Amino acid sequence: MNEQPTAMHAPDLPELSAYLDGELDAGERQRVAAHLSACATCATHLADLQALSAGLKALPEDKLGFDLAGIIEGRLASATHPPAARRRRDWWLGLPVAVGAAASIAAGVFMGAALVAGGAATAPRMAALRVFDAMPPGNLCIGLESCYVKERVK
Repeated sequence: MNEQPTAMHAPDLPELSAYLDGELDAGERQRVAAHLSACATCATHLADLQALSAGLKALPEDKLGFDLAGIIEGRLASATHPPAARRRRDWWLGLPVAVGAAASIAAGVFMGAALVAGGAATAPRMAALRVFDAMPPGNLCIGLESCYVKERVK
């Protein structure tokens, strides 16, 4: 008896399950039955599926005494769609975050502009730092001219 190569082996596990459950039409059922009579591997898989099915049917059926579907559906509906009154009432809860973000951005822009522009407050400091004309890498520059050495014209 010639067996087909593994890549083209039929039936697969879902088809064997459908065969066991009686979900195949007559032609497919005959084809699978003929294959099972010739293929020991598939017959073993079918026996394993039959044992699994029998084991599942032997499990006790526990009943809760009430239906959880209604409770779960109600909780899902309230979690995904909050009431309109709650949405209108809670709009201000995001306000502190928005104000904090706006204040942080404004402070950053102000401090950045003060560092780049220099101004009268940095002039005395710049003169004091002329002693260290060439700044080593990684130092904090107070103004653009303190970070770069001017070339001397000879």
